[in-house]
This record gives sequence, C-alpha cells and structure tokens, in this order.
Amino acid sequence: MPRLPDTARRFIPHASSAGSAGVTAPAASSETGTVFRIHRHVDEELVQQWQQLAEDHGTRFAARPAYGLGWHEALGKGRLAVATLHRGDQLVGVFPLHVRRRLGIPSHRWLGHGLGTVGETVAEDATALDELLAGLRRAGVQLELTHVAEGAPLLAALRRSPDWVVEYRADEYCPTIAVPAGTTVRDLRSAKTLRRFRVARTRAAENHGPVEFVTVRSPVDVEKHWSDLLRVVSAALRENPANRLNFFTGPHGDFTRRFLHREAEQGHLLLNALTVDSTWVAFDVLLQTGSRVEGWLTFFDPAYRKYIPGHLLTERLVDHHDELGITEIDQMIGRNPYKQDWQTAEYVVGTARAVPADRAWLLPVARRLENGIAAARTGVGRGRGKLAELARRRGRASA
Repeated sequence: MPRLPDTARRFIPHASSAGSAGVTAPAASSETGTVFRIHRHVDEELVQQWQQLAEDHGTRFAARPAYGLGWHEALGKGRLAVATLHRGDQLVGVFPLHVRRRLGIPSHRWLGHGLGTVGETVAEDATALDELLAGLRRAGVQLELTHVAEGAPLLAALRRSPDWVVEYRADEYCPTIAVPAGTTVRDLRSAKTLRRFRVARTRAAENHGPVEFVTVRSPVDVEKHWSDLLRVVSAALRENPANRLNFFTGPHGDFTRRFLHREAEQGHLLLNALTVDSTWVAFDVLLQTGSRVEGWLTFFDPAYRKYIPGHLLTERLVDHHDELGITEIDQMIGRNPYKQDWQTAEYVVGTARAVPADRAWLLPVARRLENGIAAARTGVGRGRGKLAELARRRGRASA
C-alpha cells in the first residue's frame, strides 16, 4: 500500500510506521475468519484503510480518521482505543473510541467527545457491525456515547443483541433541510421572506459596499483565508465570550486548522463566507459526505447582524445545492429560531450507555457516577458565578 502524502501525514498526527505496536491481543473468530483488535496506536496503513472504509460506507465526518485522531492529538484525554474488524487483509469495521478511567472504572467514549458532534461507527455491512460489537463485548468494554442518533445502526445493533444491556436517553434535536434535485429556495421560503433577504443584501451594499460570497474548498484557500476566519470569530466572541467555544485559537485552533486541511485534501470541505466590501462578515463550515452536508461551525460579526448573514449563507447554499451534489443539509445539534425557519425535518440524538450483559451491574454505577460529576460541575459553576458577581460589586464600590 502506498504511503500517505507528506501533507496527509502532517494532519494525521497518529499516523506512523509503528506497525502493530500498541495493539491488544487480537481475538479471532473461528466461525467467520474475522480478526478483532483494539488499537492504542494507529499506523499509516490503518489510517488509509480507515479513510477508504469511511469514504465507501460512512455518512458523517466524525467517522473519518482526521477528525477523531486529530482531536485526540490536540484535545483528547485518556488513551486511544480504536476498535477494528478485519476479514483477511480487508478492514470492514471501525469504532473510533478512546478510554478514560473515572474513579477506577474504564469508560469508552467517542473520539471527539465534548465537541457536540454526532458520532458514528463505520462498517461494511450489518454482520461486520455485529462482530465489531461482539469483540468489544468479549473485551469487557463499557460504552458511554454522547450524541448518538436515535436511528443509528449502532444503537439498533446494541438493542437487538442479547449480549448487551443498553440505556438510551434522548437529549437533543438536529434540524435538517431536504433539498432533492431541482429544489430552489422558493420551494422552502415564502415570497415575503425572499424579499426580506433581497432587502438585506441591498441595504448592506448601500451602507458598506458590495455584497459577495466566497467558497473555500482547498488547503491553499484555508491558509489564504485563515486570518479572515480569525477576524470573524474574534468579533463574534467579543460580544459573548463566555457562551461560545473558540475553535480557532489555542489547542482547539490547532485541531481545527489541521482538520480543515485534511477535509479539503479529501474533497469534503465546503466553507462558505459572506463578504461586505471585501471584508468577511460571516461564514459556515460545512463538511460533505456523499450527498449530505453537516453544518459544523457558524460565526458572524455582530456588527452586521441586521443584514441576517446566516440566512443569506443558507439561501446561497440552497441555490447551489444541485451543482454541489447535495440533497440534505444537516444543521447539527440544537434547535434555534434560525434553524427552524429553514428545517423540513429533524432527528433525535441522545446518550447511549451499554455494558456486556454479564456486567450489567456497571450501568447503575455509571449512572450514579455521572450524576455525581454533573452535580459537582453545577456547584462549581454556581461558585464561579458568585465569585464573579462579588468581583463586579467590589469593582463598582471602588469606582
């Protein structure tokens, strides 16, 4: 198998020539001839196989190695625990996991945990998924997975297996926009609303300068416009710094930059920006898998809020979906008025906890542990709020 290009190796930090180092002892199935492994390190060959499997069978960007491995390198805690299934030399299943211990109990979570991404296993077929789960069961793995789609094949496979005990709690909604071939923005929005969009563009042009759109799809253009992205993010965070995670500076920025490079190299990046008088004022980072795009990050400069930049970007995307080969726009986790103005449907995501049936006692333990951690976090948050309020009062008293 040919080596990854240098640029690809740069943006897959765990890709190495380590071979099978860091791999748990394989558990071979004598009935099917498959081999199951849990990898603590991922070598270059496995990255290529994983990428190809995701290209052929994945439906989400979180299933691709650049996302999970890049997250673990820049932001992740705990140890890699990427589960794989091979039939002969062919990779047929990947479960992108890492493991952390909490009060001595190992818990396996998605790679990318904590970033609000809908996770996904990748399997060539239903049999491969079942055998992947059988390997995890034999290894005694406890799964704690956030943002699992209610209709995900993974959840269905866990529920139908007598070898797993599963709890699932629905906790969020993901609005979607269906745009079958031939759909135009007129099919989704009223004439009155479209007039409002035209008026916003016209007024922005009259008050500030020409209104244009920029599309970024290549690694070169990611670098070219990185400073534009930072300017918009900085403006957005100045208004509300406490309630937005900054994906573009510090360790998060390193992860985001590398990930966008890799997605651009693979042809998955679709970054749309709105400019006014050649200045970036808003952008959407979308990631395409087949005919579906997922809206990962959206930022806009609050100074241009009255020109409804988010709506103008979505209008632009819908107008060009046919040439981009898009039939569904996934607006990802969370309802809000802007998303609901456009959505044609939605799906549920939730938290799945699963343990092997012979370890069913772990589920209530994990539940109590999670409740205790959540209560502690709430207490810390209240304490910080009280300290901040006290500091504000002292500041006013001394002014």
